[in-house]
Amino acid sequence: MDNTLSRREFLRRAGMLAATGVAAPIAFNLSLMSEAAAATSPSDYKALVCVFLAGGNDHQNTVVPYDLQSYQAYANIRQTIATPRDRLLPLASLLSDGRQMALAPQLSGLATLFAAGRLGIVANMGPLAQPTTKAQYQNHTAVLPPKLFSHNDQQSYWMSSMAEGADSGWGGRVGDLFLSGNGNAALSCISIGGNGLYLSGQQARSFAVGVGGNPLLLWGSTNLFSPSYISELKALMSSNKNNYLEDEYVKVTQRGLNTSAQLDAALKAAPVLNTSFPANNSLADSLKMVAKLISTRGQLGNQRQVFMVQLAGFDMHDRLSSQHPILLKALNDALMAFDGALTELGLQDQVTTFTGSEFGRTLSSNGDGSDHGWASHHFVMGGAVAGGQIHGRVPLPVIGGADDVGQGRYIPDLSVEQLAWPLAKWFGVPESDRYLVLPTLAKFDENALKIMKPVP
Repeated sequence: MDNTLSRREFLRRAGMLAATGVAAPIAFNLSLMSEAAAATSPSDYKALVCVFLAGGNDHQNTVVPYDLQSYQAYANIRQTIATPRDRLLPLASLLSDGRQMALAPQLSGLATLFAAGRLGIVANMGPLAQPTTKAQYQNHTAVLPPKLFSHNDQQSYWMSSMAEGADSGWGGRVGDLFLSGNGNAALSCISIGGNGLYLSGQQARSFAVGVGGNPLLLWGSTNLFSPSYISELKALMSSNKNNYLEDEYVKVTQRGLNTSAQLDAALKAAPVLNTSFPANNSLADSLKMVAKLISTRGQLGNQRQVFMVQLAGFDMHDRLSSQHPILLKALNDALMAFDGALTELGLQDQVTTFTGSEFGRTLSSNGDGSDHGWASHHFVMGGAVAGGQIHGRVPLPVIGGADDVGQGRYIPDLSVEQLAWPLAKWFGVPESDRYLVLPTLAKFDENALKIMKPVP
């Protein structure tokens, strides 16, 4: 593709960015640098969907050792919170050393997708500042993510590669590169109950939408106010001001109102999905709305979108045996319904969904639960995924081993950046822009994780 932009095309993009509130020079630079990656065909749609398991998912009871020797070691350590072996769902794919793993009994749908080659597992991944060994950790010579094992800090580091207080996340920085290729750039990054940091870029901003389709504005989810009151409030919020800062705030507000109106009209005209989503499942509600939003891509002219949804409640220092299975079933049922909706839309190969969580949990039990860990196992779902495999190394279930920094807190083999890069590359981010999206990627083996199928 010829990357030389004509004056007319330059001005067209300037107008588009200005209309959506992203007309700063940085947006031009990012958009122009990614010209080769910009989507050009109406059918060339791709989306990334992050499903964040907030609180630190107990990966030890999600992807479980199954061969007799490994399972016995796991059960001896976990004791009261170990899942019975006869209830596990064994995976046919063996690890390189011959060990066998299984999924929790509540993940039967994901086990089916794994067997069909449409779900992959990324093993022993987590926030890293640099590749780290146990000796470096013990000798205090390793550069570590700040405030390791802290919820807020590790969530921030997972989403941004920066400490709490960061102003951009890698999902938003991916979105930055595609603003000019989307007909409605304000809807490039959409959060439905997720953390806004992950979807915030240098110019892209997280657009929050409720599960009912209403933008999360005061009047979006309530009938407490009369139409006349709402009309007057909107007029007040969008009227011109004499103060510069007030006037800029009004411009942002007006853009938000305009985008909300466009989105509302598109959702009303969207096709009705026949796929059934489970009731009383907050994650399913969020993913159902993601599917609806994706179905409006043609009306709104969006060809690249990044979404984030969240399922909370994974910080289980107690009641793990009774509560964790409930969350895993909610995850399984929601993802299966979402996969069905994408298949109905004919987009099962064009949307990649993946899980995230600030950290895993300790292998050891505290009696009724597990404590904050470090590395974790994650799922990546979609037709473009190199599924049916466990990518990466699964540590042996041993306390005090070469991977353990205490209580079965495993040091990650893979950093979050090493997952983010193949996802971003599949999405269309060119090699030349990888450090714009992932500034710390150069510290790691950039091609270690082959989670996506080769692009033809």
